[in-house]
Amino acid sequence: MKSLLLMLAVCASGALAQSCAWVVNSKIDQRSLCEYNDNARTCFCVTNTQTLSIFASGTGNVKLFSTADCTGSYATLGNGNRQDNAQWVNSISVGKAGISSSGPNGCPNYYL
Repeated sequence: MKSLLLMLAVCASGALAQSCAWVVNSKIDQRSLCEYNDNARTCFCVTNTQTLSIFASGTGNVKLFSTADCTGSYATLGNGNRQDNAQWVNSISVGKAGISSSGPNGCPNYYL
């Protein structure tokens, strides 16, 4: 687990010009879901992706939703924070705080 946290910290330090959610599955595979525009926010559907843990990095924030379309109530992760036991998360909104998300554009499995 220490190596995972170190890897996430290194990735986060290189992602300061963007907002990212790092999704980790039970095999400790990770995928980054990022918004590169400082004035935008993107919704990613992760219904078909295993979400054991989610780590936030970058300039914006990450919102975690139980719905597949980034609507309804959510939990917010700030830069450097992590949500463990995140199997309940079905969509992730990433980007600048205070604006609405665009998307999602489908519900892929990010580990295929």
